[in-house]
Order: sequence, then structure tokens, then C-alpha cells
Amino acid sequence: MFFSIKYYKVTDEFENFIEISELENKVLDSQLTEILHKYDSISIKNKIDSVRFNEQIQLLQSGKLTSNNTKFNSTEDSIVFYAKEQQSKKTSIVNNATAVVNSNSKVVPKTDRLSALNINAKGVKIYSDNYNLKDSKIQQLRVCFTLEENQLVKSGEKTIYVQIVNPKNQIISAGNTSVESDLNVKLQYSASIDTKYKKEDTDVCTYVNLEQKKTIKGKYKINIYHDFVKIGTTIFEY
Repeated sequence: MFFSIKYYKVTDEFENFIEISELENKVLDSQLTEILHKYDSISIKNKIDSVRFNEQIQLLQSGKLTSNNTKFNSTEDSIVFYAKEQQSKKTSIVNNATAVVNSNSKVVPKTDRLSALNINAKGVKIYSDNYNLKDSKIQQLRVCFTLEENQLVKSGEKTIYVQIVNPKNQIISAGNTSVESDLNVKLQYSASIDTKYKKEDTDVCTYVNLEQKKTIKGKYKINIYHDFVKIGTTIFEY
């Protein structure tokens, strides 16, 4: 009677294992490890005359675990087979996920537009006879960036616009400077600079005069434009 109860428990837990294994793949490893460990020490050398136990074993062999006419000599064989089958499925899923990641990590082809990299800014104070040393506000921002090498962009003179937006979302434009495209698109900017571009990395720096009433503590957004298209952005904290 003791062995009958013991083996009934084995088969009952194994059926639970089949249901659990259909859960999300992310917990499969831990479940398989736990079940394999649990049944690793089971010995099935003793013959059991329990009819119910034999019926359960036959069900396992002829039903759920015999999709390819596979036969098992023991409950342990069934568990090992099922564990390996699930592990094989998991490996296939991992390989497919890896392939997707590798596909998404491919370099995006360049377009025929400029791109501004390594954008940085520093506050500048101008000292003069008219400057009050007690005034802690900066008067200018020195903005530097690199126009990335791109063989698809035509060489020649490029006009780059720098737009500074303060923490209150106000565009700093000391001279109320703006430019308008042929399609009536208006761009308000803080400073502009012309530079020669030769299809290679080109370092550019310019100074932006600040409006004192708009110069406040906080994070400033620095946008770089060319042909009314934003080609780079960064944050400057003052």
C-alpha cells in the first residue's frame, strides 16, 4: 500500500508538470530543474501490481507523450524525454529571438541628410567695464558639434542653425531671428553659422548671445538644424 501511494503521487505530480510546462517560456528552466531533481532519485526496479498505477503508466505511454510512437520503459524515462523535448523547444525560441535581435541591430542605411554629433555647450561670461561682477548670469553659450561624414551629402557651403530653448520652453533669439522656407515653414533660431562641408567629419563651433530676461536656471534644449530639418539635439544644464 505504501508503494502504491508513492507511485500514484509520482504520476500525479508528473501530470501537473505537463500542465505547468505549457506556461510562459521564461520560467521553463526553473521548472524543469526542479522536476528533474525531484525524480532523479526514483528507482523503478520494483514491480508494482497496482492496476491503477499500470493504467496511469499506459496512459502516459500511449497518450500525451507518444506523439511520434515513442515508448517509455519507466516514468523516469518519460520525464527525461519530456524535459529534453521542452528544452529543445526553448533552445529554438532563444535562437529565433537572437536572430531577431541581430537583425534589428543592423546599421541603418544613411540618407542624404547631414547629422550633427557630439553636441556640447558651455556658458560664457564676458568681463568688461560695463559688466557687474555681482551678476552671475552667463551672457553667451558656446555650442560645438561635429557634422558627420556622409558620402551621400553634396560638398559645399552649409548654413547651420542653432536653436536654444530655455526651461520655460522659450526660444532664445536676441535679434528675433528667423528664416522661412519656400513652403512657408518658419524656423526661429538663436544663431547661424556657415561652414564648408567636404563629405568628411567637420567640427563646428559658434557663440549664441543670450537674452538676459530669458536666461534662468534649469535645463536648456539645444537643437541643430539644416534645411529646416533637425539634425541633432542635446541638453545643457545651467
